[in-house]
Amino acid sequence: MNAPRPVAVGMMEAMSERDRTPADAGPLALPAAGLRLAAAVSARPLLLLRRGGGWVAELGRVGLGRSDLAPDVPAGPVAPVARCAAQVLLATTGAVAGLLDDAVASPDMPLPAADAERLRATLAGLTSLLLPGGGPLVITGSAGAGAPDGTAATARTGPGRQDDRGRAATTAVTDATAATDTADTVATDTVTAHTADSVVATDGVTTESVATDTATADEPCPAPAEAAERVFTPPGADTPSVPFDTGARDARGGPVPGRDVAATPGAVVLRTPMFELLQYLPRTEKVRDTPVLVVPPLVHRYWLADLAPGYSLVEHLLEKGLQVFALSWRPAGPADADRDLDAHAAAVLDAVDACGRITRAPRVSLLGVRTGGLLTAAVQAHQATIGLDDRVAAVAYLATVLDQSDALPGFAPDPATVAETADLAARDGVLDGATAVRAWAWRRGPDRVLPWAVPHGGGTADLDGRAARAMRAWVADLLPLPAGLHIDLAALAAATGDGADPDRPDVRVLGTPVRFAELRRDSYLVAADDDPVQPWTGGYRTAQRLGGGCRLVLAPGDQAGALIAPPSMATGFRAAPCSTGDGVAQRWRAGAEAVEGSWWDDLARWLVERSGTVRDAPPELGGRRLRPLFPAPGTYLGEPAPV
Repeated sequence: MNAPRPVAVGMMEAMSERDRTPADAGPLALPAAGLRLAAAVSARPLLLLRRGGGWVAELGRVGLGRSDLAPDVPAGPVAPVARCAAQVLLATTGAVAGLLDDAVASPDMPLPAADAERLRATLAGLTSLLLPGGGPLVITGSAGAGAPDGTAATARTGPGRQDDRGRAATTAVTDATAATDTADTVATDTVTAHTADSVVATDGVTTESVATDTATADEPCPAPAEAAERVFTPPGADTPSVPFDTGARDARGGPVPGRDVAATPGAVVLRTPMFELLQYLPRTEKVRDTPVLVVPPLVHRYWLADLAPGYSLVEHLLEKGLQVFALSWRPAGPADADRDLDAHAAAVLDAVDACGRITRAPRVSLLGVRTGGLLTAAVQAHQATIGLDDRVAAVAYLATVLDQSDALPGFAPDPATVAETADLAARDGVLDGATAVRAWAWRRGPDRVLPWAVPHGGGTADLDGRAARAMRAWVADLLPLPAGLHIDLAALAAATGDGADPDRPDVRVLGTPVRFAELRRDSYLVAADDDPVQPWTGGYRTAQRLGGGCRLVLAPGDQAGALIAPPSMATGFRAAPCSTGDGVAQRWRAGAEAVEGSWWDDLARWLVERSGTVRDAPPELGGRRLRPLFPAPGTYLGEPAPV
């Protein structure tokens, strides 16, 4: 039974036909917009209280002389009373701008965009008249963090100045809102999900406010496309929404990150010298307690799991009510030669801690993609050895092969080639991505096998070629492999091949031996049925190495194409417990069930069953002092490898 809708929602619906008018609809338009704002905000009383608490806290800091709000004022001495008045005005306008964002994001009855713009323009005009020095304002909504480290930027009324990283400072009300959000963090131990371009979910539609680029005070403000290091593009009839563009001008006609690929809305909630942690906006009103962390490949960028709109596993899991996070590796340079397996394992554990901290969940599910699954297994083995494996709820391995002994002749890791490339990596500090994939046979053989290139089982073909273009871009988007990691992966491959003794492992992670048989958490494995390099039996042998309950899925395609299986283009799959077949791969295949549809749905059900109870979706991203820093897909995705 559906819960009764708030009275405010009924008010909004009653006013919608009578009062909703265009922007130039006369003197009654502004009062009507104000009434609709009040109705939308009253439908979310907790957010109203949070904004009010942040505003009161900021006023207290103003009264004590501790406020960080620093409005631009005319040259010369300024009376303390005038400065306090300006700070009070900035705090108030920041809180009101935040309420506008909350109203637009209201899940029951969002404030129309035309009303929001009308009220923002009115607020900007009043502020320009009342503020000392009264420069023009652009009110774009609340910001997540004005600096790369997550600290709030200094509020300004005139054009701002770019910081040492070249990112433009935001305008007065935007930064005042960031300061108000900081107060919210102290008061309520939560942070808002409004990132630098104010990405909010409104009935399934992504809305972006255009971030205004700024220049120095004695220079005219250039156009955003000319001045911005990263381009923020508003939605339009001719151009799709761009939550965050990591370089449309540098795409050279290819897919644009943040729009065409890696486009699921979210935010960076943790940034370290090794990785960025992305948290994605929920797609449902209710979510499961236990979050899912995507551990990406080690030599490719993270966005295979978020390939393109309609072809994104991340998007699909969000629609099934799961909370999803993802790691994005920073490209390694010569100075990062010591980034070994231990460093990457520690990074995964840091991300697990952050996921649990934000969601307040005691356990996290891990989803390892290709070589990211190898890292995931090593981390899980370490946790099992030290008695902390209960921090992991469940693990999914997507096209991960822990046993290379079934690789076709000529494609298994060649000791001579691995040794030669290790010398190259030791000399240069890193192994470039193209050399790494050749050395490890991660991308060799015939053309990729893409099961969705033609319709199967009643599915729909990739008629516009969007998925194929995105896949080609991902294949070419390689990361350098640090020398330390290359050497450790070679040792791990040798320890899991033919002749290796699983009871006497030669590889250690964070000081503990890697014993895959001790991995007792439930696992879900996806093996590629048509890979030209690694037969699917390698996935079956991998399943035999794991302890605990296990479900093995055999999906059509190669180790990359098999992972893109949206329900709209389902090709069917085979599935059975890993124990089927008594250790004989062909017996397992004969006993596996042929399932129609997409294994994405099967994986989502499997994860949901292991993801705890249902609760309300969080109204903001981040939490517990981890605030949104940048919109997804983050800054490391477009960062070139250091030289």
